Amino acid sequence: MAKMQLLPKLYQKKVLDKINNDLVKGENKSPFVIELDPTTVCDLACPGCISGDLLNQKNPLDRGFSKDKMKEITDDIIKSGVTAVILIGGGEPLGHPTTIELIKRLGENGVQIGLTTNGTLMGRYIDIIAEYVSWTRVSMDVATDEMFRNLRPTKTGKSKFNLVVENMKELARKKRGILGYSFLIRTRADGLIENPAGSNIGLIEHTNVYEIYDAAKLSKEIGCDYFELKPSYDDFHQIVMHSEKDMQIASVQLEMSKKLEDQNFRVLESVMLESALKREKVGNQKKNYSNCRSAELRTLITPSGCYVCPYFRGENSKKIGDLRFETLSEMWNGKKRKNVMKKLDPSKDCHNLHCIRHDTNQEVEKIINLYENKKKIEERILPKKDYFI
Repeated sequence: MAKMQLLPKLYQKKVLDKINNDLVKGENKSPFVIELDPTTVCDLACPGCISGDLLNQKNPLDRGFSKDKMKEITDDIIKSGVTAVILIGGGEPLGHPTTIELIKRLGENGVQIGLTTNGTLMGRYIDIIAEYVSWTRVSMDVATDEMFRNLRPTKTGKSKFNLVVENMKELARKKRGILGYSFLIRTRADGLIENPAGSNIGLIEHTNVYEIYDAAKLSKEIGCDYFELKPSYDDFHQIVMHSEKDMQIASVQLEMSKKLEDQNFRVLESVMLESALKREKVGNQKKNYSNCRSAELRTLITPSGCYVCPYFRGENSKKIGDLRFETLSEMWNGKKRKNVMKKLDPSKDCHNLHCIRHDTNQEVEKIINLYENKKKIEERILPKKDYFI
């Protein structure tokens, strides 16, 4: 079983050049990676959705970018030299009517594209996704139609499990990139949280740890390149403490899943999974640095504003601009972003959350020090260029 590796990506020549030019020489004119929420609308109503309070906004301006604005954003991304874009949410990215046009144009212009999706709408766009998307990760969390209805229902309580599986099979047959099956551990410890639709459908009353192995087996049968098991987090980005029994079951299921691995299929361990399975009372992730280097290389763009990172999606104090009213370049080089970045201090602002890019921040600091001290940096050539740092 492998863990997600971000640090080797930093030593690719293009990334090192970006760090040197932008963070050492101060020529930071555009982000290297953008996470983009095209819309806040979603066709599912999953209990405990991490973006539940932001979904399906009543204000039309906050529900999604206009078609003209999406075209403008696409043009700005290409013109600014952004290297990679991750389509995420927020809502379901493929729910926006022009997302597929964005994928095609970015792909044609050499921008790497990652897609995080619930998989329900992929069938309409399989050929374009297969052609241009570097990786597609489908949020599943289950192995059966019944559990899908419990944990990933539509607003009327129905299940689209079989539709998603068929969409994934078709993409697996045609894809050039990587296809992943994402499984988020869900148990009653996550709480009885009402779903984003505001009804009583889909309260977290069911536990999915019994389906981990079957989900991994299904993902391999579908033709996925990997199965990823992830721990759940609370609203403060702390690991949810599941019961000892549930974590024992999950551990056994994971060990069984690892036996499915071969040269074409991997079982990935998400950040902090081991701690979750061991029920470790993980305290604050100490951040002994005052600059977030990741936020200087990446950003989050949503219909209601741009933010330093996904952990602060919707947080006004970490809002760095608004692409509804300005261009990408104006936002990135504007006074608002500079003021927010000047105040941003991970040792204080992020001490109570587990950041996936904590190690990245520390590694980038090392690289910056090497450049500043005129030390040689060993470049790395990955089997396939991967700029999703």
